[in-house]
Parts: sequence; structure tokens; C-alpha cells
Amino acid sequence: MLSLSLASAQTVISIGTMAGQNQKPPKILDENMLQITYEVRSVRDTLELDKFEEDVMVLQIGKQGISKYYNDTNRRRDSIIRAMNPQMAATPAGGNATYRINTQQMQLPRGSGDQTTVFKNWPTGSLTVTDQVMMNTYSYTESSNQMQWEILPDTDTLLSYFCQKAVTEFRGRKYEAWFTPEIPLNEGPWKFCGLPGLILQVSDTRQHYLFQCTGLVQVDGPIEFAELDYLKTNRRDLARVKRKFYEDPRGAMEAMSSSMGTGRQVNIQFRSSDGSPADTSRPMSIKYNPIELDY
Repeated sequence: MLSLSLASAQTVISIGTMAGQNQKPPKILDENMLQITYEVRSVRDTLELDKFEEDVMVLQIGKQGISKYYNDTNRRRDSIIRAMNPQMAATPAGGNATYRINTQQMQLPRGSGDQTTVFKNWPTGSLTVTDQVMMNTYSYTESSNQMQWEILPDTDTLLSYFCQKAVTEFRGRKYEAWFTPEIPLNEGPWKFCGLPGLILQVSDTRQHYLFQCTGLVQVDGPIEFAELDYLKTNRRDLARVKRKFYEDPRGAMEAMSSSMGTGRQVNIQFRSSDGSPADTSRPMSIKYNPIELDY
């Protein structure tokens, strides 16, 4: 499902199901051993650093060394929307159904809307990323452990764990991280890894992105990979697709709608806060501050 909240208007979107999506059972990659929760703050407008968005992110670490990092805010929001729209489950693949979402009236979990999911060490020695832009899902694979860390003598205590400080530069940003050798796992949120201990906190020096661990728990259960019809791409090409969408979301959605066949349909309505049709003659854009800046 696609929903988007724009600054000066409600967005009401009618969506038809995509053929083949969510029809295959997920692939089981590993068995979950440890689950870590992070609170992530991100700044969308670099001129307003006091305004940020918050997401609850989850890192699953498997017994065979595979991990999965995903946006739990999105998962909870999607579950609520599906419960409020039972026709979603009843609509066959390729069929059309209408789901109306008023994002200003529904009190749902909010966040950045980031759809990125990161799988480390899958395939072995590599990192796989999936993402979604509008109704298209993408995936790419790249080498893991590309961060070159410098471990500093600074120490601190986070969540009762002894931590050490480390710094690195990665794809246009400088980062400061705190890791704990008491949990000797080469892991962390997002793509962060490569230290002799679990990363409990990391931020870029401009304070655009802050990842803070809020809890750890031992759990059982599968680490799953959704079997969707991904468009295979690479990191830089996907970044350009996302930037184009944020620069002109209305144009991108209208182009997507007009290019779809009869089995996939998206009807888009832009409305003002009073419910009347919004003025679509003015340019529309969304502030965008990607975490990777090297493209």
C-alpha cells in the first residue's frame, strides 16, 4: 500500500493490487538469535536541524551470521492499515481494489517512511538491500565491511554495557559510534559493522542521523526475506530514482499511474485540508536528505 503525507495537502490514494506481490511465502534465511531495537532520528531539512523524524528500527541477528535490519514503524503501520482494509487480503493478485487513507485523520504510527531493509552476510560476504519507491520494489547487492574504523580511547556506559568510541567516514558523512566488546558481535544498525562488538549508538557529526539502541532481547523465530518481484538495480541508480521522486512526487506518481497496464492501477487524488481538490498547478516537492551522499 502507498500513502504519502504532503506538507500543505491531504493525499488520498486509491490503489490496485500488484500482480504477484505478496503471493509467495517468504524465504527463511536464518534463525533469529538476538533482536536489537534502535530509535532512529533523521533530519529531512538540513536547514531545520531541530525538526526530525523518528523511527523504531529492528536488527535481527541470526545463528548462522545473517542479519536483517528493517523499519518496525512501517510494519506496525501496515498491519493497522490492513486490519482497517480487510478487502486487501480478499483481493486476488492482479485485481483492483480501492483503499482510501486520510493521513491527517488516522492516528497511525508515523515516521520517515523509510522502506529500506538491509540484509548483512547474505549472500555470504555481501550485503543485500531492498527498498520501495511508490509501488515498485528494488533490490541490490554490494560488498559488506566497507567501513574503515579508527578505535579511540574514549569510553562510556550505554544500557549498562561498557562501550568504546570509534570513528569513520563513509559515503559523504563522518560518523561517531559507540560499541560494546561485552557483546562480541560484528554488527550494528543499518550498514554499520566491522567493529569488535555490537554498535549501540552511532551518529553523523552533523547530527542528521542518530541511531540509539533502546533494548536487546534473545528471541527465537525465522529471519525472513520477502519473495517479491524486485527490480534488480545498483545503489547509485536506486538513489537517483528516489531523489527524482522526492523532487517531483506528483509527477512521479502520475507517470507511474499512466504507465501501468490493466492489472495494476493507481488513482491519485490530491485534496486540501478542507477536503476540496488541491491546487495541482503549483510545483510540489518533499525535503530529502539521504544518508548516503556519494552520487
